[in-house]
Amino acid sequence: MTTPPEPERSNVDWVTSLRADSEAAWAAIRQQVQRSLVGYLRRNRPAGIAEGQVEAFVEDAVHDTLVTVRAKLDTFRHDSRFTTWVYRIAVNVLLEQLRRRRWTPRSPDSLDGEVPDWPLDEAPAPDRAAFQRELWARIKQIIETELTAHQRRILLAHVFHQQPLDLLATDLGISRDAVYKTIHDARRKLRAALLAGGVSLEDALKAFERGSS
Repeated sequence: MTTPPEPERSNVDWVTSLRADSEAAWAAIRQQVQRSLVGYLRRNRPAGIAEGQVEAFVEDAVHDTLVTVRAKLDTFRHDSRFTTWVYRIAVNVLLEQLRRRRWTPRSPDSLDGEVPDWPLDEAPAPDRAAFQRELWARIKQIIETELTAHQRRILLAHVFHQQPLDLLATDLGISRDAVYKTIHDARRKLRAALLAGGVSLEDALKAFERGSS
C-alpha cells in the first residue's frame, strides 16, 4: 500500500514545529532540502562533478543548510513560503561550497608570489606590443616596490588569480572588509604611481583590452 504524501504545512506549522525541535519536522525539511539541492545541482552541474557524485556532494550542503535554518529561524518574516525561504538558504550554501571547491585553502605564506609575466595579446600590432611591454614593466615595478608585502599578496591572489574575497579572507584569517580595504589601498598606490609617470590607471587598463588599438 502506498503511503499518502504528507499534507502541506503552513508557515506557522513549520516554524512552530521546528522551534519545538520536532524530529518529524526536521526530517521533513531535510528531505525537501536534499531533494531540492540534488535537482538544482543536476540542472547546473559544473565540470568535475560526475552525475553519480551529485547526491554525495550535496550532503554537506544539506547539513549546513539545516544549521543555518536553525540559527536564523527567528528571522523568518513570513513574507514568502517557508520552504522558499529555506530553498534560498540552501542554494546559497551550495554555491558557496562550489566556490570553495575551486580553491584549496592555503597558508598565508603560500599566497606570496611573483607578479605574472607581461599579459601580451595573442597577436597585437608591433607598436601596440611594444607599448604593452613597456607599460607592464612599469606596473610590475610598482607592484613589487611600492606596495607592502601584504598588499602585494592580496592583490596578486584576488586580481591576478581571481580568488574570491571571502575565501582569501579565510586563508589569511582576516575579515572580508579588511581584504577589500587592502585591495582599495593597493589600487590607490598603483594609480598614484602611474599618474606620476604620466599614465592614468584607466588608460593602462584600456591598453590591455582585447581589440583596442
